[in-house]
Amino acid sequence: MADPRNGKTTIKSERPWGDIHMLVRNQECSVDLTHVKVGERSSLHSHQVRYELFHLLDDGACIEIDGEIIKPKANDEVLVEPGQQHRFWAEEHDFRMLVVCFGNWTVEDQIRHEDDYGREGAPLDI
Repeated sequence: MADPRNGKTTIKSERPWGDIHMLVRNQECSVDLTHVKVGERSSLHSHQVRYELFHLLDDGACIEIDGEIIKPKANDEVLVEPGQQHRFWAEEHDFRMLVVCFGNWTVEDQIRHEDDYGREGAPLDI
C-alpha cells in the first residue's frame, strides 16, 4: 500500500514570522498529542490497518520499528506502516509528538506484543 498521504511528504512553509509544517491536508485521519515521560516506554505493538505518522515536537525520543532503533530530533517525522512492530521511549527527558493516524482508528486494531506494565495481550485503554 502506498503512503497514506498520497506519496507526499510534509511541506514546510517559511514565513517572515516563523514557519508552518503542513502535516496533513484533505485526508481522513486522527491526531493525538502524545507526551512520554522520561524513563518510560510504550508497549511493543502493531496495527493491522492504520498507518501512524510521528511528528516529533521535542528532542529526546527513541523509536523502535521492527527491531531498528532511531533517535529522531524535533520536527523529524517517522512513518509506521501497518504490521510494523514499534514502540517509543524517553531516555534523558520527556518529549512530545503528534501522532497522526491514517485509516480507521479502532481499539481492536492495536496488538500488544510486549509490555513493561503487564498489559501484554490486553485490549487498549482509551
